[in-house]
Amino acid sequence: MKISIIGSGAMGSLYGGYLSQKNEVYLLDVWEEHINAINSKGLTIDESDSSRKVFTPKAFTRAEDIGVSDLVIVFVKSIMTEAAMEANKALIGKETIVMTLQNGYGNGEDIMKFVPKEQIIIGTTGHGCTMKGPGHIFHAGQGPTHIGAMGGDQGSALKVAKVLEECGFETHVSDEVFRLVWSKLFVNIGINPVTALLDAVNSCIVDNPYAKKVARCLVEEAVAVANADGMSFDVDEVFENVCTVARRTGANRSSMLQDVTRRSRTEVMKINGAIVKKAEELGMEVPYNTMITDMICALEETF
Repeated sequence: MKISIIGSGAMGSLYGGYLSQKNEVYLLDVWEEHINAINSKGLTIDESDSSRKVFTPKAFTRAEDIGVSDLVIVFVKSIMTEAAMEANKALIGKETIVMTLQNGYGNGEDIMKFVPKEQIIIGTTGHGCTMKGPGHIFHAGQGPTHIGAMGGDQGSALKVAKVLEECGFETHVSDEVFRLVWSKLFVNIGINPVTALLDAVNSCIVDNPYAKKVARCLVEEAVAVANADGMSFDVDEVFENVCTVARRTGANRSSMLQDVTRRSRTEVMKINGAIVKKAEELGMEVPYNTMITDMICALEETF
């Protein structure tokens, strides 16, 4: 299968690297130093067990040099989804499947502006990665990949799941993928902005009682909004899952904290900001998510 990855940072490189074992894979990114390193030395992935793997996908900065692909996986920051799709339309053909495993809410809707709903797969990933340098990533943690077709017919999702499984990614196809996306969003809502503001690793959500209280309030508001939008979540179960993830990834620096450390824009508008936007549509108030979104945005203004 010809596969192109839009946004080949840590996560995009992870999936692209492993998928290149049995597929024709192209990594696409604007970071020229990273692209050049991959093409000259290969993509190096350091695993958490201290092993090291080197893969040789092809890497480019222009979609026009790649052409129409069978599968396009979107891994740019969620705030950049629409712009990335617009800039890389050369990858999309009449039968191209587009899959998003990004953080945040609304990525599928952004992709629908360019691709029919029936060709879009949305999902979540339990893997965690960080960049170590150009052409070099650290695979910090593993977990299942959950995917489902936006259009309802799971034929394309089953096809993609087989490709992922063959390359070492545990993958599950779900008819309730929107519920899974919400569940992943709750985790990001509770952990990411709190760790970003405190400059603390994920374990602070369970170890610091004040951080835990704020995270709980953020998640309670998000669950209320999700349920008002037609879902049915139990807030105690949801927050227990947030705490479980915070414990399991305790030493990790959240993606939002990494962005703040690099003094770059975060995904807060697609995470907590998405709750604020949906609450406004539903006539609800979410003061904690509004406040923390404003705080992260204010921090970005200082960069």
